[in-house]
Amino acid sequence: MENFTLKNKPHLVALWPECLNVHLTKDLGMIPFILHKYHNYDSAIACYGIEDFPYIEAEVKGLKIDSVENGGDILTDGNNYLTKRAKEIDILFLMGIYPFTLSWMEKYKAINPKGKIYLKLDANIYWMNSIDLTEDLFETLKKCDVISVESKRLYHYLNKKWPLKIEYVPNGFYNFHSSPSVGFNEKENVILTVGRIGTHQKANETLLEAFKLVASEIPDWKLKLVGNVEEHFIEYVHEFFTENPELRDRIELVGPIENRKIIESEYRKAKIFCLTSRYEGFPLVFTEAAKNGCFIVSTEIDPAFDITNESTLGALFPIDDPYRLSEILIKVCNDSIRLEQTCCEIQNFAETNFNWTNICDKLDLLLHLN
Repeated sequence: MENFTLKNKPHLVALWPECLNVHLTKDLGMIPFILHKYHNYDSAIACYGIEDFPYIEAEVKGLKIDSVENGGDILTDGNNYLTKRAKEIDILFLMGIYPFTLSWMEKYKAINPKGKIYLKLDANIYWMNSIDLTEDLFETLKKCDVISVESKRLYHYLNKKWPLKIEYVPNGFYNFHSSPSVGFNEKENVILTVGRIGTHQKANETLLEAFKLVASEIPDWKLKLVGNVEEHFIEYVHEFFTENPELRDRIELVGPIENRKIIESEYRKAKIFCLTSRYEGFPLVFTEAAKNGCFIVSTEIDPAFDITNESTLGALFPIDDPYRLSEILIKVCNDSIRLEQTCCEIQNFAETNFNWTNICDKLDLLLHLN
């Protein structure tokens, strides 16, 4: 493919038929948006249009939505879209190794062999180790011009294990509202978690059990859980409060927050961000927490080592271990000097390493060179 120029904008399409509004401020939407805004790409997301996209009018203005006809089968629908549009697409952006993304790679290159494919693995170690590494799989993956993974540990692991070149491209944050850096004096004695509350993956019961263990040691601290709450977890919390009525006023299930300014205010106020997940790719809540000066406490998942700079800007504990988590919370909550120091340092670290504009500078270069 010839070099991109201002007169020849690269047309990038992220093909993800089931895209929702919330995905536009995650990696799926942010990479095309940043490449459009700062590198003059003609960027679009191809999807069914299951719901409205209010973020298009504000947060990711300039990003386009292209329609995929919904025939009821995501693999076939994506291939039908590419049959019509592949020749117009300079860069096809795909996420994850699935039967449908592998099929789309084959279809796209068959129609547009000079076009480029960027595959973002969106990976964790368990998923990568569960994939059947056949010769056919690698032949298909070789059709990708750039393949990236989000954590350094997985980057080193895959480059040793796979006969492919894997790039390190982490997830990031973007300062949508030009918010100033966070001063420690803005923060409150709050431990915050954000995500799909109550799922097996997030293991939020670990956080509640740990908080129960340390509640009397940190009497002026509160716990906030932000996000959609699974029905079974509501029952769990009800039983938890029945057994621990003294904690009712100190644990808050906030529910989902879609307004970007409101969710950012929650991060800005929290001194500690805690993630108890059993597995993750590279959760964007990490970058939001770091950008807003939170001390990060997390399970020992691969991206946690990246975001905490190998535990220097946070603390890590084994998965499903509320006792070790409780020990960390007692120590950290009672160390205001460390919390204040980290508040400044982690913001600087995030700005250098996890800002979407910097990340996409590297990605743009990779897309030009490969």
